[in-house]
Amino acid sequence: MQDVQQALAMAQSAFAAGDWSNAGRLFEQVSKHQRRNAEVFLAMGICSVRIGQLDQARRYLNKAVKLKPMMPESHAQLGDLERAHMQRDAAIAHYERALAIKPGFGPAVVGLASIRRQLGDYEGARSPVDAAIQRNPAGDVHLADAAAMVAHDHETRQRAISMLRKVLDGDLPDSNRSIMLFRLAGLLDREGDYDEAWRVVTEANGLKAVAWDAAGHTRKVEAFCRSWDAASFGDMPRSSNLSEQPVFVAGMPRSGTSLVEQIIASHPAGAGVGELPTIPRLAVELDGLPTSGPTHVLHRSSALTSARLDEAATKTLDELHRMAALLDEDASAERIVDKLPGNIAHLPLIALLFPKARIIHTTRDPRDVAISCYFQDFAGPLGYAYSLESLASFIADEHILVNHARDVLGIEILDLSYEHLVADPERQIRRLLDFLGLPFDPACLSFHTTTRSVATASTDQVRQPMYRGSLERWKRYEPHLGPLIETLGARGIEPGEIR
Repeated sequence: MQDVQQALAMAQSAFAAGDWSNAGRLFEQVSKHQRRNAEVFLAMGICSVRIGQLDQARRYLNKAVKLKPMMPESHAQLGDLERAHMQRDAAIAHYERALAIKPGFGPAVVGLASIRRQLGDYEGARSPVDAAIQRNPAGDVHLADAAAMVAHDHETRQRAISMLRKVLDGDLPDSNRSIMLFRLAGLLDREGDYDEAWRVVTEANGLKAVAWDAAGHTRKVEAFCRSWDAASFGDMPRSSNLSEQPVFVAGMPRSGTSLVEQIIASHPAGAGVGELPTIPRLAVELDGLPTSGPTHVLHRSSALTSARLDEAATKTLDELHRMAALLDEDASAERIVDKLPGNIAHLPLIALLFPKARIIHTTRDPRDVAISCYFQDFAGPLGYAYSLESLASFIADEHILVNHARDVLGIEILDLSYEHLVADPERQIRRLLDFLGLPFDPACLSFHTTTRSVATASTDQVRQPMYRGSLERWKRYEPHLGPLIETLGARGIEPGEIR
């Protein structure tokens, strides 16, 4: 028994330190002796989620619920798991069950508000948050996060700012502190307190920053361009798959990829499946060699046979159809959008897989792109997003990639400017639909009324009509943009050039 208690103590220590793999292994040892300990199975489920073993996580969490049905933590974790799998109804049921057991339970409030917000149900998102704050006005990390998520006017923004500042006055791990700081910076920006917003967001980025080799990434881009040269690309085999269904929308994050997807998905013949990792995975599988970054250099062109490309194209279409069905989109739609921004590094492969696929490149003033990225708390580490210099360098690299695909390899790409789209929506939407081979439909002008789940950073933006207030946001922060402008200039890009 002493050995079991020792293993439990070690497991709890590893869990607290974020050593999920070791903690999971130790909790599993404990579970063999404590088969009815629901808290142990809950911890095993959380560890499994953190290391990506989601099916195993579901088994452990369901076991925890079976052993202790009135434990809200297990239901909230299952809600998070189902939300990650796009099982929205199941997720909502678990969150509501957790709140029935423990009204105002923070993790369930955050989860329920988040999923309803993704669905465009803003009143439904605010309801559990308001109820929880009324029950616990002092709040905590979870309620402060939820309050920031649903803040929609001056009063609710000030409420959230007050809660966030109180939480930040306490002792928080850096991971939680950065989340709270990003939330606070966004609210201060919306309240017009730009100098304080900049101070806060700079601190947030400093806490979340990871090592990023900007020069190394540029070298990879240059190697990519040498690898995919015009002569060899012209001689490469193509897939025989002539489907026109796939549409790939790519560009910098925060450049309008979600907006373009929403417009297309609003068309009766269109659908969108969000950001799929399918193409980057295929790039590695087809080449047979690992890649250490977002730009995949072709090492073995001999691996790209027509048969393998046909197989990969079929796999990609199957994934598009599966995700469309999962998201309640029309899997038989004439055009289905994958809007993974990083597909910009895989345009040659996309052209080989689907000779008739449409590729759309979204562009936006690099200053606005950089500011929007700098204020965004992206899920997972996005190495280049945490300093203005690295953002500028990455923007320049992206410019090289798309120009190489279009001008050197001859891949047909539609450039769609965010600024032009906002200034003249109907003209640009007609141009977009013409490129897609679809007739104009007025529903595309009312894209913000389309009811569908949007799970990326632009959840709120695609629920609003286009407005000029979203342009030239960089002017609010012009005094701070010296490093961005200088780095862009050193790479040969003048502010406002990329349109």
